[in-house]
Amino acid sequence: MIQKFKFVNTKIANLYIEPNFKTQLVTQAIENEKLLILDKCNDWFKVRQWDNYESWIHSFYLKSAHDKSICKSQKKKFSKNNLINVGNTFLKVPYLWGGKTKYGTDCSGLVQTIYKHFGLLLPRDSQQQLNYPEFEKIDFKDIEIGDLLFFSKDKVINHVAIYYGNGQIIHSSGYVKVELLVNNLKLSESLYEVKSIRKIFYE
Repeated sequence: MIQKFKFVNTKIANLYIEPNFKTQLVTQAIENEKLLILDKCNDWFKVRQWDNYESWIHSFYLKSAHDKSICKSQKKKFSKNNLINVGNTFLKVPYLWGGKTKYGTDCSGLVQTIYKHFGLLLPRDSQQQLNYPEFEKIDFKDIEIGDLLFFSKDKVINHVAIYYGNGQIIHSSGYVKVELLVNNLKLSESLYEVKSIRKIFYE
């Protein structure tokens, strides 16, 4: 099959692990996002997104031409204040497995979407984000605003949060919230690793 591109024609498109609406929702795409077509099964397309994530999307969500009338959002200059301002726009957004928009997001989708505002194109899943080569492993005592905290169960990464300063994190758990890590005993006890972003961003 010859590879080609299509574009999303709705504000949000759900993408699935298999070519069937009854299978697991794994991620989302937004209006006019460019998708590389890898395969086709009936009315479904297997696609690759900008972050190299592969999944299936129904043809209902796709069009062939890009609407150039819709302007791309401007990349923001990174600063701790800008990070917090962007993060705050997601507060109270409900948790949605596979989601990464203000209509619903999971933990890694929140991290990916927030950092995309600053031009950092992170992988989709928390395990992949943990292994992002530009991140530096640090001790919790050295953590700064914007650094990432990864949590695990039985050494399997199952959650990620962004450090917000003063002992607080922003993360998607039930809904997007800011809370003191020490107040969430179950989460704090499952802290696996802290990764610094300082090699990438300098204020």
